[in-house]
Amino acid sequence: QDGWQPRPGTEHLPMILVSWYGANAYSLWANGFDWRPYRAELEPLPGSSHAANQSSYLPSEAQWEYAARGAATRKYPWGNDEPDPQQLRCASHLVRERYRAETLPMAPVNDVLGMSPFGLHHMAGNVWQWCRDWYAPDFYHTPEARMANAENRTPTGVRSERGGSWIGPAALAR
Repeated sequence: QDGWQPRPGTEHLPMILVSWYGANAYSLWANGFDWRPYRAELEPLPGSSHAANQSSYLPSEAQWEYAARGAATRKYPWGNDEPDPQQLRCASHLVRERYRAETLPMAPVNDVLGMSPFGLHHMAGNVWQWCRDWYAPDFYHTPEARMANAENRTPTGVRSERGGSWIGPAALAR
């Protein structure tokens, strides 16, 4: 068979179970760059301009937060109202349930859920989304966090994820 194909019945579901490195390789490929050096996340791309001088097109945590909430401070992409099932997919996992790919309780990627002020879908709930940064619970208390396009480049062994998922409670989608 030529190329990758989704399992029948999953064509409109989000991609899941992708490592940070896989997501990073995809971000490079989707932006027209050679994805093969995808593990060198802190090195500039060879021959890249200053506007694209990075080896990942995953958003930084700060960029993801801005894309999800907009310029206003709000708890969720839609505002401060607590979530309901019409706004996000969360807490859908059933204990001891065995799922097949086509029966996972995820929303299709084109469902109007978790909409940001910019019209981005699924910015809260459904599936976690990888960010470029390393995760550090205290990063937002550091001077680096106040810089434009803040990014935690200090390796901690854990990458940042945002958005929450169908498995976890709504509080994790905040």
